[in-house]
Amino acid sequence: MADRGRDGRQPTEPEPAEPEPAEPGLADLGSVGARELARLVRSTTPVVTAGLPLTLLLAVVAGAGRIVTALTVQYALDHGLLSPDRGATDVVAHAVLVGAAATVAAILASWWLNQRLYRRTEAALAELRTGGIARIHEIAPETFAGLSGADLVTRLTSDSEAVTTFVQNGGVLLLVNVTQMIIAGALVALYSWQLALPVLGLAALLFVGMRRLQMLVARRYAAVRTSVSALQSTVGEAVSGIGVIRSTGTEERTRLGLDRAVEATAAAQRRTLVPLHINTALGEVAISVMTVFVVVAGTRWSTAHTRWEPALHLSAGELVAMLLLVTFFVRPLQALVQNLGEIQNAVVGWRRALEILATPSGVVDGADARELPAGPIGVELADVAAAYGTGPPVVEHLTVAISPGEHVAVVGETGSGKSTLAKLLTRQISASRGLVLLGGVPVGRVSEASFQRRVAIVPQDPFLFDATIAENIGVGVRGDSGLRGDSGLRGDSGLRGDSGVLDEIVSSLGLRPWLDTLPDGLDTRVGVRGERLSAGERQLVALARTALVDPDLLVLDEATSGVDPATDVRIQRALAVLTVGRTTVSIAHRMVTAEHADRVLVLDRGRLVQSGRHADLVAVPGRYAELHAAWVGHVEHTAAGAEPHETVSWQKESTP
Repeated sequence: MADRGRDGRQPTEPEPAEPEPAEPGLADLGSVGARELARLVRSTTPVVTAGLPLTLLLAVVAGAGRIVTALTVQYALDHGLLSPDRGATDVVAHAVLVGAAATVAAILASWWLNQRLYRRTEAALAELRTGGIARIHEIAPETFAGLSGADLVTRLTSDSEAVTTFVQNGGVLLLVNVTQMIIAGALVALYSWQLALPVLGLAALLFVGMRRLQMLVARRYAAVRTSVSALQSTVGEAVSGIGVIRSTGTEERTRLGLDRAVEATAAAQRRTLVPLHINTALGEVAISVMTVFVVVAGTRWSTAHTRWEPALHLSAGELVAMLLLVTFFVRPLQALVQNLGEIQNAVVGWRRALEILATPSGVVDGADARELPAGPIGVELADVAAAYGTGPPVVEHLTVAISPGEHVAVVGETGSGKSTLAKLLTRQISASRGLVLLGGVPVGRVSEASFQRRVAIVPQDPFLFDATIAENIGVGVRGDSGLRGDSGLRGDSGLRGDSGVLDEIVSSLGLRPWLDTLPDGLDTRVGVRGERLSAGERQLVALARTALVDPDLLVLDEATSGVDPATDVRIQRALAVLTVGRTTVSIAHRMVTAEHADRVLVLDRGRLVQSGRHADLVAVPGRYAELHAAWVGHVEHTAAGAEPHETVSWQKESTP
């Protein structure tokens, strides 16, 4: 049903709708290659690659310092102990001094490298977490609605912490070992390519096998991190919902749910053990074969004089150095095999945290962003359809115009699309068809700063921080100045030093008498999520916060339960002041709101079926008259002594 604004204007002709977006969710980096993942790391946490040449140089010094020992042993043998020339003692002494100096250099380089890697890892994780929080705040609401809060917290805490654990326990050793293995392999080939070819060939086969097992281990560790996230979510619900659990006697059911989550996590952990053990066994076999081959073949071929065996022409010192170099080669390889699980756990944890940063931002900015016009904001919806995810449409063919400064009440049964309309206006979901205009600007093109400054929504259950009432109201101040640091929030409210602004807001909304009843007035702490206040009192704080924002388009989703009569009167008085001079859309769950609105929009099964003033609509047969009669009957029934929890079906709006 088409609708006219109060000035009689018809809505503008709908423009072509934008393409329907893909199913929302976090970015998936599970199939991203190593090069693309490295590019993403460089762009999101540049501190990781900053100063990389110095880091690699320290790793080379630390790795090469150990290998110098093999070279000094060769020199001491060939030119000292086994040499017919005099002065063997001096040669050995010089070799020992050189080896000792190289060892000291390796120790110092390892210490410096350890400090450097640890500091940079912590700095990178700090960047990752702060950037992740910032991106979470930027994610489009319709995407965020499909995400698990516990999973997001896990990604930025325990998942990323796996990186720190790995760096502290073996990251530096791994980098030094890899460098040592490369240098040792090159020297083995330089001493004897005949011995090097089988050793390096077997190492290459081992690397290929490790790589295949690595992919399997990565998938299984990803499953482990997911199960850990689900376990933390289950534990969090069991703790935060303890009141409901006790009152309903569902402790046993909750424990069973926890047991299932714990067992699922344990099973996921056990599934990683099989490929890890296979990998370790293959590494042990390959390393043993390499060592035995060099000892037997090197000794045999160094003394061989048959045409069927290669003559290596290795001196005793070179053969001993060769054995030491092979040891320096296989030991790091063995450590790499054994640390595969820790490596994959760290990589998976880092990737899961990066997936937050890789998720597209929902912030509207840039050349295409537009500012809202000054003054109260008009609203137009032209042939709009909307759905949640891949579900069926919740609203269809919705066409309506709301004039600037008009107060419109939206009524309808549960599931009629009232809350969906509010979400469309506040960019919590996007229209799958049609056009939504705010002040003549498509809602998806309004700049983020303009939208935050000019549009506000007061939900049924507003969120309050564990801080004072004044600090929660101060959230309405833009930037870092809205919150005080002693509450775990950022900045300083600025309102404590300029109490006149806060007093003016409180007085204008008629909240001073209520605040005077509180033990500390504006400095009263509200508790976690405002649990120390009633539902109605939380609404009062939210209304004061909104008044501080001073929006030009206000969307109200009324609280319908837990409001005592005195608080209800305060809410209505505050709303009467707050709605003056601005466009207001009230999702009305009680007909008293509709009675005082300039116009009433009646939704039924996602469609607009009636529009007009309360007095006009209630006087004619129709959906509104039926809803109003049901509400009046409910009020009279309650006044006659009915149980307070008895309600009619259309009173509460549930989001599909």
